[in-house]
Amino acid sequence: MKGFLFTLLACLTLAFGGTSYAVDLTSSPDVIIEKATNDVLKEIRTNPQLKKGDPKGLNQLVDNFIMPYCDFPRMTRMAVGPGWKSATPEQKKELLELFRQLLIVVYSGAVKEAGAYTVSLGNNKVNPDEKIVLIRTILKAPGKDPIQFDWRFLKDNHGQWKVFDVSISGVWMVENYRSQFASVITNKGINGLINSLKERIADNNK
Repeated sequence: MKGFLFTLLACLTLAFGGTSYAVDLTSSPDVIIEKATNDVLKEIRTNPQLKKGDPKGLNQLVDNFIMPYCDFPRMTRMAVGPGWKSATPEQKKELLELFRQLLIVVYSGAVKEAGAYTVSLGNNKVNPDEKIVLIRTILKAPGKDPIQFDWRFLKDNHGQWKVFDVSISGVWMVENYRSQFASVITNKGINGLINSLKERIADNNK
């Protein structure tokens, strides 16, 4: 379940997909995250494809309900680390797509559990003058332990807030992937990381 939630509102910026669920990204980050999580959980509870953990349905969920709230290019750059600077434009484009695919295929099976959860905000004090803020939330479901879910938001030059990392019980998603990718890049370079991501995606699609 925790793995899916990493994907749910951390990954993974594409298009709004014509959805009417989008919230004003110049709103306070706690307002944004409460709106985003409730919309996603509602969609999971009512969409038959998502209840079955269907990858196609999860792709649509990501495009329509998640990407608008995330700075996914930044998340990918941070996950790849210093090696990003040496990557060619073609490699960067491929890394962006492969990282997104990885998150979807790894965690799609857990989507069936997500509908039982509700989200509540922690004690957050947001200073509108700051560019980076931390928002704490708690996810609860009957008969399950609460999950502490924290979000790092960055305000861009247009005054819009977007998620660039997510933590579950103290483990930050982007930092976790960065440590995994670092050894691959050191030993095999960027192409080695690209091949490794392709292999992981293929393995999880079996």
